[in-house]
Amino acid sequence: MDLYLTGNWTRFDLDTVKMLMGIFDTDRSGTINFTEFAGLWKYISDWQNVFRHFDRDRSGSIEGRELAEALKSFGYSLSPQLLALIEQKYSSEPVAGYGPAPGITFDRFVRACVSVKTLTEAFQRVDTDRDGWIQISYDQFMNVSPSQYILSPV
Repeated sequence: MDLYLTGNWTRFDLDTVKMLMGIFDTDRSGTINFTEFAGLWKYISDWQNVFRHFDRDRSGSIEGRELAEALKSFGYSLSPQLLALIEQKYSSEPVAGYGPAPGITFDRFVRACVSVKTLTEAFQRVDTDRDGWIQISYDQFMNVSPSQYILSPV
């Protein structure tokens, strides 16, 4: 299935499509009905507005400073090292001079932000005293962390 909702008619990244299907296929049928699609459409439209707001240089992609600003505005104060890791993981490079500008494209930006949110929520479930530190076993970590992040390739 091709999904062209990136704003520049490029295909959505397949992992982002899978993530969105997981969020909006509320009846777990493997497809989305009209009501689920309407929710997905609004979600993507809202994210497009967020993306445009933080794409300060209007390059069509989000770079390091823009990413830091976006995540900070969402309440995530991440270290420069973690921001660089997120940017590296979600950035895409043009193939043979074609394609989107270097940086994080719209679809990957959505996935990056949802990933940070999901992982933060998983961490906070274990950080009961809210001091930013946890001590858990490997088994606990694997049970707390969302499987799509632990078991997916980088």
